Amino acid sequence: QLEIAGEYEITNSTLPEGWEMHYNDGTIVLFSMDGSSLESNTLFEYTGNMTIESVIVSDIEGNAIPASSIIVPSKYALESAYPNPFNPVTTLNFSLPESQEVMLQVYNLQGRVIETLVNSNIEAGYHSVQWNADNHASGMYFVKMVAGEYIDTQKLMLVK
Repeated sequence: QLEIAGEYEITNSTLPEGWEMHYNDGTIVLFSMDGSSLESNTLFEYTGNMTIESVIVSDIEGNAIPASSIIVPSKYALESAYPNPFNPVTTLNFSLPESQEVMLQVYNLQGRVIETLVNSNIEAGYHSVQWNADNHASGMYFVKMVAGEYIDTQKLMLVK
C-alpha cells in the first residue's frame, strides 16, 4: 500500500501476471492474487508530480516486510533554479531516468568555469544541489548540466 500526494495520472501498470493494482484519492494498493512475489523494479508509470508519503508491505500472512521506494523519472531534466534571482544560495533540481555520469558546472559571463557542483556517476532519480555563491560577485551566471547525450544550460542571477 502506498499513501501518495500530488497531481498525477497513472498511465501504465507493469505488474506481472497474477498481480492487481487499485487506486483512488491518495492510496495505491498492489496485491498478488496467487501469492507470488515481485521481481520487477518498476510497478507502474505515471505523469505529473507524485510524492510517496508512506509505504506498507506485507507477505501473504500479514507479516511486515521492510521496503523502500525510488521514483525514476521518464526523461532527463534540469529544472529552473529556485530562487532565481538569488542571494547567495540557490537550489538546482535535476532528474535522471538512468544512472549516468553527470557534470553540473557554473560559468561566468566570460565562459569560464567558476565552480563544479557535480562531477560523478549519479543514480537514476530526482536530485538536488545547492550553490552557495557567497564568494562571487553579483551578476549573471550560467549553469550547465551534461549527462550522457543530454545537455542543458540556464541563466542564474546573483543579487547581493
